[in-house]
Amino acid sequence: MTLQRLRDIVAGTVPNAIMPLFWQKGGPVEVVREEMERIADAGIGAVILEARPHPQYLEDGWWRDVDAVLEIARRRGMTVWFFDDDTFPTGHAGGAVEAAPAELHRHFLSERHTDAVGPARGASFIVERRALWGPDAAREPGELLRVLAFRRAEDSDELTGDPVDLTDRIVDGVLHWDIPDGWWRVFFLEVGEGGSARHAQHIDYLNAASTQLLIDTVYERIHERYADEFGATIAGFFSDEPGLYNDPDTFDFDSRLGKAVPLPWNDDVAARLSERLGQDAVPLLPLLWMPGGERGREVRYAFMDTVSRLYSENFGRRLGDWCRAHGVEYIGHVIEDNGSHARLGPGAGHYFRAMAGQDMAGVDIIGGQVVPGFSRGPFGNIGGAADGEFFHFGLAKLASSAAHLDPLKQGRAMCETIGAYGWYAGLRLFTWLTNHLLVRGVTHVVPHAFSPAPFPDPDCPPHFYARGNNPQYPLQHLLSAYTNRLSHLLQSGGHVAPFAVLYHADAEWLGDAMPFERPLGLLMEAQLDADVVPADVLLDAGVDGSTLTLGGETYDALIVPGSAYLPAHVALELLRLDDAGVPVVFVGSVPDVSGPRVDGNALKLRFRPVSEKGLVPAVQGMSDRAVRLDPPCASVRVLRRDAGDADVFMVVNESVRDTVRATATLPRAGEIVAFDAATGTLTEVPGRVDGRTTSVSLELGPGESVVLLVGSPTAWEGLPVRPAAELGDAVELVSTWTVATATASEPAFSEWGELDGLRPLSDPDLLPRFSGTARYTASFDSRDDAAEHVLDLGQVFELASVRLNGVDLGSRIAPPYVFDVPAGVLAGRNTMEVEVTNTLAKAQPDFFSAFAQQDPSGLLGPVTIAARTPLSSTAETSKDRA
Repeated sequence: MTLQRLRDIVAGTVPNAIMPLFWQKGGPVEVVREEMERIADAGIGAVILEARPHPQYLEDGWWRDVDAVLEIARRRGMTVWFFDDDTFPTGHAGGAVEAAPAELHRHFLSERHTDAVGPARGASFIVERRALWGPDAAREPGELLRVLAFRRAEDSDELTGDPVDLTDRIVDGVLHWDIPDGWWRVFFLEVGEGGSARHAQHIDYLNAASTQLLIDTVYERIHERYADEFGATIAGFFSDEPGLYNDPDTFDFDSRLGKAVPLPWNDDVAARLSERLGQDAVPLLPLLWMPGGERGREVRYAFMDTVSRLYSENFGRRLGDWCRAHGVEYIGHVIEDNGSHARLGPGAGHYFRAMAGQDMAGVDIIGGQVVPGFSRGPFGNIGGAADGEFFHFGLAKLASSAAHLDPLKQGRAMCETIGAYGWYAGLRLFTWLTNHLLVRGVTHVVPHAFSPAPFPDPDCPPHFYARGNNPQYPLQHLLSAYTNRLSHLLQSGGHVAPFAVLYHADAEWLGDAMPFERPLGLLMEAQLDADVVPADVLLDAGVDGSTLTLGGETYDALIVPGSAYLPAHVALELLRLDDAGVPVVFVGSVPDVSGPRVDGNALKLRFRPVSEKGLVPAVQGMSDRAVRLDPPCASVRVLRRDAGDADVFMVVNESVRDTVRATATLPRAGEIVAFDAATGTLTEVPGRVDGRTTSVSLELGPGESVVLLVGSPTAWEGLPVRPAAELGDAVELVSTWTVATATASEPAFSEWGELDGLRPLSDPDLLPRFSGTARYTASFDSRDDAAEHVLDLGQVFELASVRLNGVDLGSRIAPPYVFDVPAGVLAGRNTMEVEVTNTLAKAQPDFFSAFAQQDPSGLLGPVTIAARTPLSSTAETSKDRA
């Protein structure tokens, strides 16, 4: 049967997969209305309303603006999501925390310590000690929880022996203790204020009653006013970057246990931790900051496990349950940067648990986190040193993996993207990022952002309309159509990934651990797709022969990143899978097992590791479900969906320099058509079937992609399919070019001058500060006006629209800048107009763009034309089918 999603695309009935942030900053409601109309004009079917901040949030001015947005949304068939707080990040609860009872505020566990040596009879210690400088100088001392002493090593911070409780030895603010022989560390544990100062008035994400403040203040208020719109025009709520924020250094992405910072704490943490450890947990809490051998690892693991589960239960799941009970959905993301998704600080402790209550999995790409060409780290961006390996190989796969594994998400994953890149980021880069996300399995895009503020708004550009000042806005609808078509098609059937990679959070909580993105990146560079699998789901994993089954996914092997330790319950699951016949492959090292003994014996993992270099050779033969390239091409990424009668393959060349020329062996036998998401059209592709595979020749320039449907022609039966063709020799069109310019604010073209050869208009002697559209006009002779041709503009920066002899050939917003020339358009003498639009970065240099490499402007070429001749055998077949 015809692939229904393909039929939808050809018919033009494609659901929306784009929901940009639409900032609400107050101001004239007429501006809000105009911006909302322009969003709809750009082919976008949803918005997320964000107070950035709105001066009358949840008051008359806010409701006025929301009423206007909803009225337009109803009229234009759009849906509306609500950013779920008055400011970024989620957790301020519209200011309700400040007046709330103390038990609903955030609390932190802090330690200070004094070292002592004995024997020393009659020693004493001052209990209260205020800071003299720094942020803590103004902080009131917290409530004293306990005073404890541990023996310590003479030459290190290692704590040894059992804790000694000294709390009852305090008299009038002084601790009296006869110190036994040896070296000791005396800990004063306090519960009180702390953490990131900018989050001081945020809810306690580990406390259900505190989360209820957010629900009552924001969710219930919006529902009270718009209950009839819920599940119709109103789609749901969006949480942005909630997290633990326990570190005074707010965005220390490496913040984890052992750092001398406060830790999240409340009565539920204390009770759950004590239950987990089988004793009063408080005497063991110093081990959260100081090393303590196996017992220290047990305490640290228990703490991270407890905190991440409480966050999931009392925040994410609670909000999700409320939304679903009210007929809407809950989406959003946490901070994932540089591994923080598995840590404290701005993180939530465990990515998959943080996403558990959401109806889509989510991540974000902002501030130049993903930059073409930087798949290895570090590289500089506005956050400092970005981990290119994580952002390139790990980030998007977290979201798509959670979407594949959690039935609640129905395979959907979203990414907030391109925010705070700066004005240098235009539709060309946005298309590259969209391909980057889609080929990794992300299905929905949250562009950042539409701003109704007066231009130029310095708040995290680019802004897609920019009060009419963005010269690229008129072609924004092309990216919308491209994204919606591809998103719809790439949700066909079932996802096919040969391998699973174990999420490394559990291992990192115990000690040194290889991040999951290291082996995942090696697999992806060999076109061996994989999902990231948290240890939490292994208990429910099934085995079918030698295949691992999780939900609707099947994997031919489980890859385990090397680490110093794994918890015993995870080790037992890995041994169970190995016993059942599932290949379990450790990379780099096989860890020791931390935790309780089994039958009185220490648990051992009976595996031999492979090196990072040896991973791909070791696993390639374990699966026959992967795409193979000859020669190998490390820059190529692949996504495969099994849609029944045909498989859908997306293939992307992410190199910024090299063209890929290779033979791809696709693990599906059948005929091939290519789907052009820019135009929604299908074209036959020659291929060779060999048993259960089909081989096809690929040629992809830097940044280019192709979508191939492989299988039975019934999948595209009845749909128009162009015949395969070959191109004749390309002829370069060398000519003098006449150039005229226009800007978004002055759209009428004015003559600028002539160029004898193509070169960047941004060269210092030409138009280095020009942002807008340059119209290139040239004439050339042609001998053949009967055949179809293909016009290739070569390099363009960065949007191109072409008219040839008065015929509109269309527009392209990203490579390849190739245009079909219908038969009969060419004449003996031809006139060509090429309009090229750059970004606003030249005229509006901004803070964010200063961190980026700037592209040139204009048409660089070479401009060539070649005859397109249908291949006769496939042309006849195509005609019969169409």
